[in-house]
Amino acid sequence: MIQLTMTILYTVLSSALLTAVSVKMFQMYQLGGYKVKGVVNWFRITRGDYLIRYFGAGFFSLIGMLVFYMCFKSYSYWYYIGYIFFLGFSILFIALNRREVNKTPVKYTPRMVRFVTVAAVLYAAETFFLIWLGGIIGVSYTLIALLLMLVPFSVTLAHWLVKPFETLNNYGYKVRATKYLKEMPELIRVGITGSFGKTTEKAILKCMLETKYTVCASKASYNTPLGLARTVNNDLTDDTQVLIAEMGARNVGDIAELAKIVVPNYGLITGIGNQHLETFGSRENIKRTKYELIENLAVSGLAVFNADSTDNIEMFTKTREPRMLTGAADTDAEITYDHVRVSSEGTEFDITVNGETTHFTTKLLGKHIAGLTTMALAVAFSLGVTPQEAAEAVKTLQPVPHRLELIEENGMIIIDDAYNSNPEGAANALGVLKEIDRYKVIVTPGMVELGQEEAACNRALGEKIGAVCDTAILVGARGAQIKEGAIAAGMHENAVILVDTLQEAVACLRTLPADLAVLFENDLPDNY
Repeated sequence: MIQLTMTILYTVLSSALLTAVSVKMFQMYQLGGYKVKGVVNWFRITRGDYLIRYFGAGFFSLIGMLVFYMCFKSYSYWYYIGYIFFLGFSILFIALNRREVNKTPVKYTPRMVRFVTVAAVLYAAETFFLIWLGGIIGVSYTLIALLLMLVPFSVTLAHWLVKPFETLNNYGYKVRATKYLKEMPELIRVGITGSFGKTTEKAILKCMLETKYTVCASKASYNTPLGLARTVNNDLTDDTQVLIAEMGARNVGDIAELAKIVVPNYGLITGIGNQHLETFGSRENIKRTKYELIENLAVSGLAVFNADSTDNIEMFTKTREPRMLTGAADTDAEITYDHVRVSSEGTEFDITVNGETTHFTTKLLGKHIAGLTTMALAVAFSLGVTPQEAAEAVKTLQPVPHRLELIEENGMIIIDDAYNSNPEGAANALGVLKEIDRYKVIVTPGMVELGQEEAACNRALGEKIGAVCDTAILVGARGAQIKEGAIAAGMHENAVILVDTLQEAVACLRTLPADLAVLFENDLPDNY
């Protein structure tokens, strides 16, 4: 009876401890889009740091419990006290993990709760089995220490166990959204994709169309099939007249899946870059994937291309009518912009439609804003919004958080472009910083997911930094690549500071002159 009681106690307690020890693994699965590949990539980037930690905790627990058990197995049930080694090393692991600063901690969404629950049940089953096996071979409960070593594999097994349900659940969301949209034939649908500028483009277009329509736009960066389905299912109402869907992709076929749900009347491609080149495999695959939006437009749907991207011009030429090219005045675009001026107050430019020029002023920062606004105006104008109405609307538009958002704090000017980074976006951000007459500093970890071009792109970023900044504070493993480019561009070696964490970078800012303009370019999540 005592043995059974202790087995049940250890099973429950071990399940709870192992689940807590697994929090980092849960976090990595969530950040990696619940894909094993994302977790494997994290292990590669961190050189298996957590694998070593799990093995170390399990190994020392196993040795401690085995020695204790062998020494005290003749003393009735005293040998059960050896469990304290497993308990102690588990609690130590949890405590050390909690001391680490997580920029993106686990979000306990319904999916994550299901994931954690399955893992906890699996740990209980594994614990019970190992205690039973240990009894057969004469080592009692001590084998449960092996579960600390096997945490990555157990969590991965839990992921595969819960995946069929999640797949069916997500499919149900998408089916419901598709059906709802089919029941709204009068709804105007706009799809926006591109390697950069999607969220900003969505915000600009939404504010223009709201002058005449009831508009529903996908929230934040909800640009996956599940995110889009949630927008449709939760936010779309019978009174909605326009749906604006941001469409993101990491693999060939992703945009087609989204477009088949929405069936857009308008398709906007902001531009083509090397964003997510690592998962796409080639720039041609990126172009092919973005073009899936155009291939899946509704009958007579209008395709709109931003001529600021040379790849867009190429795609425009192969697209059937109706199509439209928008861009700078020196291009063959139908709707053009000119006289762009960027300052810390925002961006000004002129847009010409049908020979009539309208002056635009916006709080949004960067030369690229002119091109994005011109694209948005092309759609808004075709839906009855005048250029003058559009210009008034964008005057009050606030910057999208963490996308070239200007903040004044403690005498510093902060340009927050931390959401993500790509070569085109970083160049735009540095262009904004260049226009501010202050001591210029950049804080950046560089760019990721660029495949074989990642090192070269980070060196090129360094060259651009060297031409603009007085000081560069480079965070993490890619700092050396960026530093190489900055020094090649003439930046003094003492002006380039390498640090391991964002917290160290912020501390460095306090040592610099007070009159700062600081660009935070990218802020990588914990899986990088």
